[in-house]
Amino acid sequence: MPIYTCKVMDSVGAVSERSITAASMIEIYRILDMNGEQLITAEKPKFNIDINIDKYLSMDMGKLSPKDLNMFTRQLQLLLNTGIPMLDALDALERAATTVSLKKVVKDLKTSVTQGESLSAAMAKNKKVFSNFYVNMVKAGESSGTLPQIFEQIRVFADQSMEARQKMKKAMRYPIFVISAIIIAAYVQIAFVMPKMASTLLSDVKELPLPTKIMLGLSEYLSVYGAYIFGGLVLTISLLVYLVRTEKGAYQWDLIKLNLPLFGALVQAGAVVRFTQILNTLVSSGVKIVDALLISSDTVDNKVFEKILKDARQRVLEGDSLSMALEHKYMPEMAPSLVGIGEQTGSLGEMLDGIAEYFRSSLEEKMDAIQATMEPVLTLVITVFVGIFVLAVFLPMIENMTNMMQ
Repeated sequence: MPIYTCKVMDSVGAVSERSITAASMIEIYRILDMNGEQLITAEKPKFNIDINIDKYLSMDMGKLSPKDLNMFTRQLQLLLNTGIPMLDALDALERAATTVSLKKVVKDLKTSVTQGESLSAAMAKNKKVFSNFYVNMVKAGESSGTLPQIFEQIRVFADQSMEARQKMKKAMRYPIFVISAIIIAAYVQIAFVMPKMASTLLSDVKELPLPTKIMLGLSEYLSVYGAYIFGGLVLTISLLVYLVRTEKGAYQWDLIKLNLPLFGALVQAGAVVRFTQILNTLVSSGVKIVDALLISSDTVDNKVFEKILKDARQRVLEGDSLSMALEHKYMPEMAPSLVGIGEQTGSLGEMLDGIAEYFRSSLEEKMDAIQATMEPVLTLVITVFVGIFVLAVFLPMIENMTNMMQ
């Protein structure tokens, strides 16, 4: 549909300019009449680049990227903070949207709000984009009349979460790269290099050294059973991916991650940071503790901690204190203890914020320590691998030269 640039006057005489998407001028008059507005001028663009934009906007574009969602949150907070009405803010965001996905999301929100729904109810319709945490935070802001402050809290939380993920990825990038390179190099050497050298090595030396025997044996084994091994690996990985996507499988996978040496502490600290941040943000915004626990369990991104929080919620409903309810094998002892102090002193929000900050610092220290440990270990692994290959190739040559000199 064409997009018209319209100058309109509302019922109190205020003149404004905005874009209206309509099939014809008649539809523009109908839209304005429904809103109690009058058309002053309407200009249709000479060239309409987005000829079928409605077609694309009606498609399911999937989830927004974290970057787009964070940008939407930041911009909406800034607009509302200046006192701009919600509909005008959404209209401005729709026009300023830089991606088709974001434009569709904002357009859907604007349509629902225009029809009389609250912003939180409109967001709740799009679960792919807005989590339970996001929706309930907005609902709390609507109830207390503090939406700009709520969006600021959501933005800060999103920034911290994104920063933590980036640090985790950065810490894992080097080990994953090195291990992948070693596996690929080992496969190339065993599957392609050693078979070509086998005839030369076997003809020159009567008794092959042990490293050479191992490499040639692996090479022969791969040439016979390589296809079966590859097929088995693909099947095993596919089965594991399928199982991890089931409820029980996801729980077991998160349990395994929590029990891993070195990395288990990272997973635990990350989960504690996430749920205490969410819980603090919700409780500080006026959400009841039982509701905050339920929302936190849905957004903690770890099935073991999800069960811990759901069980804690049930215990709180039965009359236990939050500190007692949070006691669990995989919950660091420090967290329930500090929560208990916060409950006694009436400063639960501040205490949760302190716990999140402590474990965030602990997480960064652990990542730095693991990275510092992994680098020499991986260097040693590379050295051993290169050493075995060099010995496998050069020992027979050295032995052959020795025999020739005798």
